[in-house]
Amino acid sequence: MKRSFVFLLTFFMLVPVAAGFAQTPVRAIDTLAVELWPDYDRKSVLVMLTGTLASDTKFPAAVTLPIPETAQINAVARIDGSDGHMKDDIAFSRNSAGTLTLIISDLRFRVEYYVPYTVDYNQRSFDFTWLADLSVKKLQLTVQRPISASVLNTEPAAENIVKGEDGLNYYTFSTQNVPAGETVSLHVGYTMTVSRLSVENLPPPKSDNQKLGLPAASTAGSRFNWGLVIIFIGGLIVVVSLAWHLASRRSSSRTPNPVDTQVENRYRRSFCSNCGEQVNKGDKFCGGCGTKL
Repeated sequence: MKRSFVFLLTFFMLVPVAAGFAQTPVRAIDTLAVELWPDYDRKSVLVMLTGTLASDTKFPAAVTLPIPETAQINAVARIDGSDGHMKDDIAFSRNSAGTLTLIISDLRFRVEYYVPYTVDYNQRSFDFTWLADLSVKKLQLTVQRPISASVLNTEPAAENIVKGEDGLNYYTFSTQNVPAGETVSLHVGYTMTVSRLSVENLPPPKSDNQKLGLPAASTAGSRFNWGLVIIFIGGLIVVVSLAWHLASRRSSSRTPNPVDTQVENRYRRSFCSNCGEQVNKGDKFCGGCGTKL
């Protein structure tokens, strides 16, 4: 029993260790698109990070990204390489150090979260800061101007302003090569005399399929963390198998061996003390020599 307990304890201690060794930490991202959409579908800033890993990345890969403490996660997903759709079937964890670690098996990923902004009468502002332990070869910043914003300014200034197919203006910046440990900061301020979300004036989508560049449906609370579910099911199978094995051994040890019973009965037979002849239990005289028993 002690051996079984030690085995179970060792197993559950080694499961997370083995899972950690199986994941390859990502040290660099090829491309990272950072989109900032204030007052889009909430009175806050929707931040969307769409990244692409190097083609020679070994999977499963562990990607650790910076995330503000005030962030409310909306979606964490991989982008399926076969159809380009977002799949929220990956494992992820939010760390106390202000980071988010996701385990993926595709080259592309998507993280979405909301952060609050500062309101001063009809002026609104917020800051975005990127500081990570991994490098980004090409980081692209884009700010969507709210539909009700009369003026929007950025520091540093945007390189270009383009109008999207949705009719909204997008402020774009030059692509940057950001080494690990280097900070990228952006300040955004705008004026809104009418409090109205951009999504309220957008035409309805033409299809139900999730497209890149649009926020994911707010179903984060109903998602399953399939990576942890698989580990739990595997551990449960091992525990049930061990319990069945131990129960089988215990029941078999309690069943008497027919051979041992015969041997034991044989050695329990009586013999005459005078001639050594075998006698039965009810005999009063030896059948060999007649000695009284």
